[in-house]
Amino acid sequence: MSDGRPPDTSPDLRPPEGVDRGDAATTGFPPVNPASAVLDDFLNHDHGARIALGDLVGILGDRAFGALLLILSIPNILPVPGLSTATGLPMLLIGAQIAAGRDRPWLPRRLAALTLDRDAFLRVIAKAKPHVDRLERHLRPRLPAMTAPTAERLLGVAVMILAGILALPIVFGNQPPAFAIALIALGLIEKDGAFVVAGLIAGLIAIVIVAAVLFGFGQAGMLIFDKLFS
Repeated sequence: MSDGRPPDTSPDLRPPEGVDRGDAATTGFPPVNPASAVLDDFLNHDHGARIALGDLVGILGDRAFGALLLILSIPNILPVPGLSTATGLPMLLIGAQIAAGRDRPWLPRRLAALTLDRDAFLRVIAKAKPHVDRLERHLRPRLPAMTAPTAERLLGVAVMILAGILALPIVFGNQPPAFAIALIALGLIEKDGAFVVAGLIAGLIAIVIVAAVLFGFGQAGMLIFDKLFS
């Protein structure tokens, strides 16, 4: 029986069914553009025969830095041979710009002119998409202090360190820092401080792994030198 009140026509700000994005009343749904949508839009974009890094910034520039970091880190996680330096250097520069508090990413002309093979790049992004979809089920706005402006500047420094390691020609040295950057990027895209923390922990582990690899190579080199010249 009607109580005489008009029907409720206010928009439903609840998150989609089955997706845990936190409390709608406190997070202000609809949420930020999710990572899966970023990848979908990039895959569906009308790319040329080769994808210039400058074009990549143009396509994703309005999605802020997290989207660029995610797209550039994926080829190093799966991985794709030869892309570590081509993607590591832009990520290092992007990290520096986050640390400097810039609003939008920028690449110098020479770096922006570098191109990536379209088919290979899109293939690896498409291969990573289901994994991002699964991770996204656990993403939701939380630990806001870890994605606040001051924290983002410190994260920029962390990204610089990890991207610098990623850009080095170290066998098996690309995947750990790239995975850490991807976790940080997901946290930035969807304001999930827990993923940011996970990315920082993964980054520390990556540094330890790469240091161990370098130490092993150094020890092996010394042994070979001693055998050859002793």
